[in-house]
Amino acid sequence: MAKAAKGFSGLRIFPVVKNDSEGYQVGQKIAITGAQSFTRSPETSEWTIMADDGVYDSGSDWQGERFTLNLAECPLELKKYFEGGVYDDVTKTYKYYSYSQAPELAFGFKVLQSDGTWLMVKLFSVKCYSLRTDYQTKGESSDISPAIIEGIIKNRVIDNQVREEKEALLESDLTWLDSIDSVTT
Repeated sequence: MAKAAKGFSGLRIFPVVKNDSEGYQVGQKIAITGAQSFTRSPETSEWTIMADDGVYDSGSDWQGERFTLNLAECPLELKKYFEGGVYDDVTKTYKYYSYSQAPELAFGFKVLQSDGTWLMVKLFSVKCYSLRTDYQTKGESSDISPAIIEGIIKNRVIDNQVREEKEALLESDLTWLDSIDSVTT
């Protein structure tokens, strides 16, 4: 039976605490509400080796995956994860600086499939580089201006793993998304 994607929800992020040749570890899960869409596309570089008056070998090298994430809203306290500013819990203000850089994150989310099951996805190394919004006057429309987050998906350094996917048949299976295992040498 075909399993076409019909929905995207349950987005959660995990700050990456360690991602090097000795280990990988994430912090506490942070639930993100208002997930609207997620698009990813691979970045590759093509190469060709010429020899003997022809193509001797050719291929492509994986460079990462670009992604776009649309959120219905991005509250001030979450912006620091997507563009690297500073949120003050006391004053409830968010400050973004020209030198601000988003931290490395891991993502988890679920995709509703046409047969009623879910595809669960974990991305181990995500770096956001752009958070943009398009503020518009209300006028007669009831449309919203989503937060559009762009970035790159890279590999986990210790083992080069990029993502892990699993199907869930029952609602109780979705707890798989609530944690990301640490990896050590």
